[in-house]
Amino acid sequence: MPWVLLSLPGSFIAAGLLNALFQIGPFWFGLVAAMPAIANAFHILIVPFFIRFMKVRDMVISFSWLNLGAWISGLVGIAFLPLNEPEKAGLFFAILYGLISLSSSLMAIAWTAWVSDFVPSRLRGRYFAKRNRYTNLGTIGFMLLSMLTLHLFDASRGAYLGLLSVAIVGRMISIMILHLIVSPDPTGGSISQANWTKEITDLRKQRALLRFIAFGSVAGFWLASAGAVAALYSFSDLMVTPAQFTSFSLAATLSGAICVPLWGKLIDRHGAIPTIMITFFAWRIGDIGWLVISPETINWMYLMWLWGGAMATGYILATFTLLLKLIPKNSRSAGISLNLTATSVAGAVGPLLIGGVISKITEASLPTTLTYQICMGICILGGILSILILFRMPEPETDPTRNTIPGAMRTLRNLTVSQGVSFFSNTVLVRRRNTS
Repeated sequence: MPWVLLSLPGSFIAAGLLNALFQIGPFWFGLVAAMPAIANAFHILIVPFFIRFMKVRDMVISFSWLNLGAWISGLVGIAFLPLNEPEKAGLFFAILYGLISLSSSLMAIAWTAWVSDFVPSRLRGRYFAKRNRYTNLGTIGFMLLSMLTLHLFDASRGAYLGLLSVAIVGRMISIMILHLIVSPDPTGGSISQANWTKEITDLRKQRALLRFIAFGSVAGFWLASAGAVAALYSFSDLMVTPAQFTSFSLAATLSGAICVPLWGKLIDRHGAIPTIMITFFAWRIGDIGWLVISPETINWMYLMWLWGGAMATGYILATFTLLLKLIPKNSRSAGISLNLTATSVAGAVGPLLIGGVISKITEASLPTTLTYQICMGICILGGILSILILFRMPEPETDPTRNTIPGAMRTLRNLTVSQGVSFFSNTVLVRRRNTS
């Protein structure tokens, strides 16, 4: 969905808006890029307050309209915001994306609970699979429209306003449809409150899960940092146009989508942990191209993003499969929340830190190209070393009893979008049935 892509600062359209049109700079982009992860971590603290007096249907619809209102206000602001005042623009987008990210996060957790009420568990896999196909087609369609619009209108303010308007109108229609959904419980039910003390205590015995969460957090930190560097480097130093950046993302998205069946078979045959280690290593190695790319060789980026899209897809599918196996039945809520919180904090710290470092270095008048290359090199090395956390980790051989884990993959999906695989922006991962 266009609206979901707009809500992620690392996506092709938002990254171009922030770095090519308004040029908000490394510090502000790092802060804005961290907002979705900050919201994912923060919402766990405030959800208990809202569920005291709001049912899930009310939460979904209320926060959807609040989110839409923020975007409409943002559209007006973008129309009049000066293009030559990066500090003012940076503050504006930090506030805007803070409101958007928090409302989106609260809406997402309520939507997950509501879906569980009106979609029977026996039909959930087929429902989400069909939903994913439609949203993926919408995502690719919007990417093609964006690429054409940004190219024809030279990525002007008017081009972005037009694309934002399309996304906002589409979101308004989808919210109106939400009002028509009828569920067995007219209120949609309520979000269950887990016995956190007992569940957290039980999680201490789940060493494999805690070890994997540690890996996910460390790897997520370096992924989020690399995503911020890639966007900044592309627009400020490599002179990539927003239309080109969109085409790179489209290449990664298509290669990832094509490789989904292949990764499913490899995970079934060789296991999730080996697939995670191989795909993540290969993904990071492919990013070495950032260290040698130049404006004259920019077309080589297509190979980098094609490779990255394929490897990122394998990584996220294997991660999803392993989490299904590791999250215990008796501590499900605490396990999902711990994974989401830990990866969100790491995903927030990465862009904040890397944006601040690049900002300080560039202020000292050091070569910008060398700065970006060193920062990307550190991110690549850090990501590769994080694989050691999984070394010799045993993989449970039990067949997962669940086919999805709502919410647990949200931060990782967002990080993958910032690396170009846009079809994960609104995909609900569902484990395919074992037909053997």
